Amino acid sequence: MKKIFAFTSILFISMIFSACGSTVEYGDASKDKGSAEWGPKEIKMTTSMMVDSIYSYLKDEWKQPAFLQVKKFQNKTSEHIDTKMISEEIVTQLIKKRISFVDDSLTAEALEEMEKGMSGMIDPDSAVPMGYLKSPNMYLTGDVRDNVRTVKGKNVQYLVVTLKLYNLKTGIIMWQEQKEFLKTSKNTKISF
Repeated sequence: MKKIFAFTSILFISMIFSACGSTVEYGDASKDKGSAEWGPKEIKMTTSMMVDSIYSYLKDEWKQPAFLQVKKFQNKTSEHIDTKMISEEIVTQLIKKRISFVDDSLTAEALEEMEKGMSGMIDPDSAVPMGYLKSPNMYLTGDVRDNVRTVKGKNVQYLVVTLKLYNLKTGIIMWQEQKEFLKTSKNTKISF
């Protein structure tokens, strides 16, 4: 009797765990159909447009070395939007097109290596020399804003992603672009 009870208990527990287990399916983010929330479709559409526009500006109009740095890309919407995800995708695509970005996050470590090289402790052939760090000449900055309203029982969200290149030498905005989304979704009523 105890063996039957133990076997039944194990079988019951394993059925619970197998029922609670989750499965994962992967899809192509570029083929996402979109949803009421910000997601892959909006990210892909935004980054594609922005990368093309920034690259065209830098190659056709700026025509000098560009050293960009991402600054203050803010979410000012009523929903959670990871702006770092958008900016990182834009940076990745522009770097693939040979646009340079300055990253200050490791500058302190680089300075330590330069100081070691100057101390004589490091082989001069492999020492990191002073005077080669680059400063950005433009900041890539912007924000995401929205306006949400209800029209005939549907939520209507107007989203605007704005990016700009700010020239550090002059303080002039050299380039600016916007990507707009108008999303409509039905209000779902929860009843008990």
